[in-house]
Amino acid sequence: MVTIRQVAAHAGVSTATVSYVLNGLGSIPAETRARVMESVTALDYQPRHAARALRGRSHTLGISMASGYDRLADPATAEILAGMAQAASLQGLALLLIPMSDDIAKSCVAVARSGQVDGIIVCDPQPEDPRLTALHQAEIACVSIGPQGDTWVTSDIRMGMNLAVAHLVGLGHRQIALIAPDFALAASDWYVDGFLAALADAQLELLDGGIVAGGRREADGEAAMDELLALPEPPTAVIAASDELAYGAMRAARDAGLVVGRDVSLMGFDDLPPAAYLQPPLTTIRQPRVAIGVAAVQLLVAQIGHTNPAESTQSLAPSLVVRGSTGLVPPPVIAHLSSDK
Repeated sequence: MVTIRQVAAHAGVSTATVSYVLNGLGSIPAETRARVMESVTALDYQPRHAARALRGRSHTLGISMASGYDRLADPATAEILAGMAQAASLQGLALLLIPMSDDIAKSCVAVARSGQVDGIIVCDPQPEDPRLTALHQAEIACVSIGPQGDTWVTSDIRMGMNLAVAHLVGLGHRQIALIAPDFALAASDWYVDGFLAALADAQLELLDGGIVAGGRREADGEAAMDELLALPEPPTAVIAASDELAYGAMRAARDAGLVVGRDVSLMGFDDLPPAAYLQPPLTTIRQPRVAIGVAAVQLLVAQIGHTNPAESTQSLAPSLVVRGSTGLVPPPVIAHLSSDK
């Protein structure tokens, strides 16, 4: 079994420093703390659970990001984190970002077993996310932002897609396409499945080539929109799975000589602050991001305290925000549809 002395030697610090880091004590520089935790992970050091139990809880919740620290600059992620901070503060709790590593699942378990956190909120979950599997096997309290694992909270994507498709159908659109997140992400399935279900509810068939993977950023949305506009029968309306994807899609439409809201309708999914200030302003699905962060903390605290919340999973309702980027289907398309009947 790996000892604390071996961890100290591996990290090039004293055993007292390792103890301070594992117990969340002392004023240890961030660089030293990170080096110690890297050694804990590399050596798979397992602290003595009995000793940790005597010390009590850390009153700190961990946050695990799967796709890199750059996600912290994402406006949607920032609002979820704000909700977490708000809920944690009200309960006298702190938040700790789990260090990134080559094996993020092992890092999550190591940080929790070290006593630094009492439970972990898993962000950006992947299909069959290894972090959730490892935390469950280690019997560590965890909550996922997205419908993965046993306990999770998310925005009701299917409801949002129903709102989006119903809005476009009400404007006369029948050829509706989707710019989805990267298909490797679990979130992609939620948006694609919700979109297909919404089309079925509206008794519409999927446009040939009408679902394109767009990734995360504006450039991804731009490339996806170029692909959709190049179809033999391009869509008259496009739903982007995020506002950022919609920003790029709007640029692609403009570069193609189209007027968004007149020649093609475009919707986003988020309602980030810039959406209202685009030209034209973006019609979008507002997601309850702050409320998602609050609910995640509440569910995790309930697990840690061994209390049973009314529900272990929560889908929070989004809402439709109508602006200038959606409009009536262009007259030539209406004439074409009429001639087909």
